[in-house]
Amino acid sequence: MKRTSSRRRGFAVRAGKTIAASAPATFAAWASARRRARWLSGVNLTVRRATAPKSLDLVCEDGSHIEVRITARGRASCRVAVDHTGLASAQQVMERRHCWREMLRGLAQYLARQS
Repeated sequence: MKRTSSRRRGFAVRAGKTIAASAPATFAAWASARRRARWLSGVNLTVRRATAPKSLDLVCEDGSHIEVRITARGRASCRVAVDHTGLASAQQVMERRHCWREMLRGLAQYLARQS
């Protein structure tokens, strides 16, 4: 988690991680509901927009928004940046900050097992 801020649509939190996986594999782990459930359990997301293998715009069941940007760092590595906006309170920011750290670690572990 890099920073938090109050934005027009509520509070926000940002997270990022470099992952030892290709951008297309990382994108697939986000875009597929079946794959996403393996590393992001208990979170119900709807994909609004997706541009393979670079970005996704998702909506949470609570109405908050998640923007995911994937930047290739060679053939077998990429940077994942997550902006979660529309959070209702500073308390939610603190909770999501911890959750995103764990979720991105889980994504990296899931992708490591897939290779």
